[in-house]
Amino acid sequence: MIAACRELTRVLLTLLVFALWVSHGPAKSQDLQDWDRVKASGVLTVAVYNYLAPYSDQGKGIDVDIAKALADKLGLGLRVRPFNEDEEFSDDLRNMVWRGHYLAGGPADILMHAPVDAYVMQKEDQVLFFSPYTRDDIYVARNVKKLPTLDSLEPFSKPGNKIGAEAAALPSVMLAGADGAAYADNLVNFKTPKEAVEAMLKGDLVAVMATRAELEWALAQNKASADDFYVSKVPHNALPPKGWAVGMATKKSNKVLAEKLTQAMTELKESGELAKIFERYGVRYVRP
Repeated sequence: MIAACRELTRVLLTLLVFALWVSHGPAKSQDLQDWDRVKASGVLTVAVYNYLAPYSDQGKGIDVDIAKALADKLGLGLRVRPFNEDEEFSDDLRNMVWRGHYLAGGPADILMHAPVDAYVMQKEDQVLFFSPYTRDDIYVARNVKKLPTLDSLEPFSKPGNKIGAEAAALPSVMLAGADGAAYADNLVNFKTPKEAVEAMLKGDLVAVMATRAELEWALAQNKASADDFYVSKVPHNALPPKGWAVGMATKKSNKVLAEKLTQAMTELKESGELAKIFERYGVRYVRP
């Protein structure tokens, strides 16, 4: 009986919080629109993903540094809102960009690391995607002593050529099922790409598949020699042929804010400051 009462109390409190948020939370943020509201607050609130190193994790990373540089350009302070990705990207956009969440509060001003993709943009009619600032892709880091050359995934179908990937991420899913599951026996899953790279450096793997930025950062973190470990693109029809552009997202009505941030981002690109932010993490900057 006591447990049942506690559960009922928890549910009622949750409903109360939701009701208060619906009736009061969003209204304050709508008193002033768009850029005027942000300027009046003096702070740019930016949502960034957790577990997305080197771009962002626990409020630190490339995306956070870019957001700080953008806020500085606009004469604003920065409030970082780290969050864990939901089951679908649409959920992230709803919770962080255009509606908010009854526990986390109203939406952030912008979301970093949003794919600037025609299909996604057409699907998400509540969201404005803008200002792509880099391009990422799926690459393979390999031990060049064990694999001097690599122009296909065929070597990973042979016994002993273990390749690591982040569990449930695109590289892992592809390696597990592509080409009649030819690579499944050599696939080793890890919690993060960084852990997979560290296993490769210890000799447990001959290669790791992840995004280029993840691989370059992990190798830089471990001070791995470029003569011994090489990062390259390995084409496969199950992977995006040209990678994807990475930009920002905001509520569709925030057009002036997006224009201000786009101008600030252009200045970061042209001054070379954006490239320097990537360099600090051992990642090569690639224009979108």
